[in-house]
Amino acid sequence: MLKILSVLFSFLMLFPSYLLSFLPWNFETEFDINTLEEDGIVFEVSEDGLTYDFGGYENGWYNYYGIKYKSDAYIKGTLTYLVYAIEKSEDFFLEPSENGEFYSFLDGYLNNERASGVLKLEFTPLGKEEADFELLGIGLFNREVYDTEIYIENDEHKLGIDLNWGGALSYLEDKNSSVEAVKVNGITKVDSNASKRYNTNAISRNVNLINANDTGRLVQQSYYGTGDCAQYEGGFYGENKWNYNPVQGGNQYNDAAKIVDVKITDESIYIKCRPLDWAKEKEYITPSYMEATYSLSEGLVKASCRFVDYSGYPEVTTTQECPAFYCIEPLNRFVYYSGDKPWTNDSELSYENDLIFWPDAGYPNFSATENWSAFIGEFDDSFGIGLYVPNEASFLAGVFSRGNCTTNEPAKESPTSYIAAVEVYEFKSFNPTEYSFWLSTGTADEIRNNFSTVK
Repeated sequence: MLKILSVLFSFLMLFPSYLLSFLPWNFETEFDINTLEEDGIVFEVSEDGLTYDFGGYENGWYNYYGIKYKSDAYIKGTLTYLVYAIEKSEDFFLEPSENGEFYSFLDGYLNNERASGVLKLEFTPLGKEEADFELLGIGLFNREVYDTEIYIENDEHKLGIDLNWGGALSYLEDKNSSVEAVKVNGITKVDSNASKRYNTNAISRNVNLINANDTGRLVQQSYYGTGDCAQYEGGFYGENKWNYNPVQGGNQYNDAAKIVDVKITDESIYIKCRPLDWAKEKEYITPSYMEATYSLSEGLVKASCRFVDYSGYPEVTTTQECPAFYCIEPLNRFVYYSGDKPWTNDSELSYENDLIFWPDAGYPNFSATENWSAFIGEFDDSFGIGLYVPNEASFLAGVFSRGNCTTNEPAKESPTSYIAAVEVYEFKSFNPTEYSFWLSTGTADEIRNNFSTVK
């Protein structure tokens, strides 16, 4: 049961009218939650937690809400609201904080769904029986519904995410290297100035370097937790029993993770999602959040990642992908530095020219002592894309369906090249995980030089 220290409440009259809030010029861009004294709001404390009953309070249309709170424990919340007189509920999760703020889109945000009333808010502690909790305020807002594909760009790169795939990186284009796709004997090749290199016509000059064939590809967060136990029953991926596996992009059925929040500037994209469990149907949305901030600068893409799991499932030590990286298959020559003189301009790079599907190869790991690796085209000076993860030297890599890209758009094909910076650690609920990674493009030497600026 929640122990109440004190309760302050704000409920903001932020919309001009019930109907006019549908109009584009009434979309809000400021989301401050004012804290006001409680004013006639009925609530009750039950054995299951603390319930604030609003009785269907009407406050115009909204698709985004914010909560200001104080808590000494992790909390599961449930918001119950009205959509065209139909009652709906959705869960959310709060971290301990002395002055916490939580924002979220409603579940139907991407379908342009808005709520018209609030019935109740419920709060229950997680990981402990009691919690000191204060509800300080709530705000309801009408936000613009973004296009599902969002892009930022500078003079060097164009970067894109897909809100239908949890905001994972789904698009990266190099704007300076004259990258082209061509056909050679029916097989798609990608390289800088490929038409000249292969003496044929280009079939594309706007090449997406990230494989976006399905929700399991992309460049994204993915974590592996417990297997079958009293608290959790795993699903099946093919014939394999699968562990708890929150995946940013969605599940194996191409269902979408829930978008919780998005913030866009000219230089960056911030995304927060509630991922699905890879081997299970979309109804088994995970009790976890993934956050990522993507930015562009000086030949590099930076991604700052954060993950918090609220499941309470048993702790387990597993191998993690930090991150999972899938690029287009025509870039299928793996390159990295494995020497004992990192960042000394030692020119002896290591190449793997014939990688196959990584499970068939026994999950090969390569020691990259400069913490980066890349996939390039078939020549030493070919164009490619690389991944750098500070303090991670073990890289799992492979190529699926080598040499079988045949269309003008290899990013949408099944063949793919794969890298994961792998780390073995304890997957633990109520334990935030953070890491950053960088991407760069160009020749192997150019990629290496770019990464040297952030080592």
